[in-house]
Amino acid sequence: MKTSIFWVGIPLFLMVPLAQADGGRDRAQGPCYSVNIQNDHVNQSDVQQDCDMNFSRTVQAGTDNRASTIQTGDVNNNKVRQYQYAPPRDRMSGERD
Repeated sequence: MKTSIFWVGIPLFLMVPLAQADGGRDRAQGPCYSVNIQNDHVNQSDVQQDCDMNFSRTVQAGTDNRASTIQTGDVNNNKVRQYQYAPPRDRMSGERD
């Protein structure tokens, strides 16, 4: 078994110099994704996307939630969910975090 792995690995190793990396695409030509999940007392989300296709999802749970999204493209899809959440009081002192 070990010898078969060795003989399969040699051709793969020899092909490494033939591999070419992509020089990186312009993000404006493809889809852009943004996902924000926030669970603090104060939550702030600012999303700005400028691609052909823009997708954004934001979920916030806290006492003060703010979200702003700007999308410019052929397809723009945005969803924001905000939940009002007050953390439980400390049982010993009666104070909040």
